[in-house]
Amino acid sequence: MSPDAVSVALRALGFVALLQSAGSAIFVCLFRRSLGASARAIRRLGIWSAALALPVLLGQLLLEAARMAGELGGVLDWTLQRLVLISPVGATCAARLLGLALIALGLATRGRRALLASGAGSLIAAASFALMGHTAVHPDRLLLAPVLVTHVLIAGFWLASIPALYLATRLDPGHQAGRLIEAFSRVAVWVVPLLALAGLLMACALVRQRAVFGQPYGWLLLGKALGFSALLGLAAANRWRFGPAAVLGAPRALRRSLLAEYLLLLGILAATATMTSLFSPQG
Repeated sequence: MSPDAVSVALRALGFVALLQSAGSAIFVCLFRRSLGASARAIRRLGIWSAALALPVLLGQLLLEAARMAGELGGVLDWTLQRLVLISPVGATCAARLLGLALIALGLATRGRRALLASGAGSLIAAASFALMGHTAVHPDRLLLAPVLVTHVLIAGFWLASIPALYLATRLDPGHQAGRLIEAFSRVAVWVVPLLALAGLLMACALVRQRAVFGQPYGWLLLGKALGFSALLGLAAANRWRFGPAAVLGAPRALRRSLLAEYLLLLGILAATATMTSLFSPQG
């Protein structure tokens, strides 16, 4: 198996685990007063996601040397490994490891300091995305960095909210789960358009030629846009149909819709991992 194929798989898994853990911390921070028995399960999911992300990130870091060498045996080339460690890849990994540690610590404890720790960890994890990649070498990187960080934070929040809401409909009393669904809907109606706007701004900044849409990067970008459109459709159905039905005691349709949303988000993250690992918006 080629180092690139393994790298894409690890990057996709790393995206999911990292965003799930950061998003869980954000979800708990925003809706802790609306959570009942599900709070423990949501916190645990965030902690386990952070625990999964740690070895995946270390695996990605080690694999960068193999990608430089063009073969998996490059993992054992310590000269290349030293080059990786002092590169933006090494700085990115260090920031993410710190962020994950703070998230896990915050979710494992209670109180104001725990909330601050998990919030800081989420911000550090999101900010790490601005340390490498296409936006990091862009002439307008100082303007794109906050847009990218916002995009990552909202994506993590959305990803983590799906299993959190699912758990709430399973573990919390109907009236309490209903309050949580309504509270989430009030937040989502503002952050989802912001996610779309951030993504559009970055796409406009990175893609300067229409010819890109005839290349793999452009195809994946269009696939992400189609997937996001489908997500908006499901989100609208949840907001106006399935969510109110769940509040009234019929959560089954909402659970099915949440599962479909999660699978779509996994597909979008897999496309993102492929784009950022193998292709460039410059062709």
